[in-house]
Amino acid sequence: MRPKATFHVDLDLEQIAFFRDNGFLSIERITTDEEVEWLKEIYDRLFDQRAGEDKGLYYDLAAPRAHKGREVLPQVLGPDFTFPELRESQHYQNALKLGTQLLGTDEKVTAGGHMIFKPAEYGAETPWHQDEAYWNPDVYLNSLSVWMPLDEATVESGCMQFIPGSHKKDLRWHRHIDNDPLIHGLMTDDVDPSKAVACPLSPGGATFHHSRTLHYTAPNTTEEHRRAYILVCSGPTRKREVPAPRPWTDEEREALAKANIDVEVF
Repeated sequence: MRPKATFHVDLDLEQIAFFRDNGFLSIERITTDEEVEWLKEIYDRLFDQRAGEDKGLYYDLAAPRAHKGREVLPQVLGPDFTFPELRESQHYQNALKLGTQLLGTDEKVTAGGHMIFKPAEYGAETPWHQDEAYWNPDVYLNSLSVWMPLDEATVESGCMQFIPGSHKKDLRWHRHIDNDPLIHGLMTDDVDPSKAVACPLSPGGATFHHSRTLHYTAPNTTEEHRRAYILVCSGPTRKREVPAPRPWTDEEREALAKANIDVEVF
């Protein structure tokens, strides 16, 4: 049963200014320890059930679709489809509130979630990328992601790392991991990792990052799993007169069709 305790959190003007200048922000707490424990139970059930696999909502982000080997970076999309009570959580409500502040909009902001699992000792890295590279090329986005660990997130287990100010530049050129279009995960080589800022967090903390902020998580080399729950907060979008080029999306769609795998790319 979802914990009933409320947890209030707000951002000050300095934090908002930091986000807008750097494209990311880290806070120590977005929900309670009790709710984190409840979320862990839901998280584990979703991955044990491979929730939504028949609809393309469960797959290994760092390996070819429908592969039969060991999963190194499994992901569940839309966990609130299976557990709608997630939308009533303090985590969800606080993410929406703080996301609205950071996006600087008076219009309605919506949130959609996904969960990424890095298994202990062999969980794969999430290479440097920008979230916008995955998203609809027909619109201008006004979005950010809220990343919350359910376990201790260290550099060694795969905490978030960011390139400050990278959101102010255009979308970089991306390619599929291992140059395999059957791997949904994307990466860019247009990055200087020496500028990275790591953001270790305890369970229930959170980072926020703009849809164009370059970010990365290292492989999990620890003896503990690293569970993370991500919410994408989106304000109103504007339709582009000409769609932005996303050749990697076309490559993936063609590869999936050739392999007779029927899933939506974005």
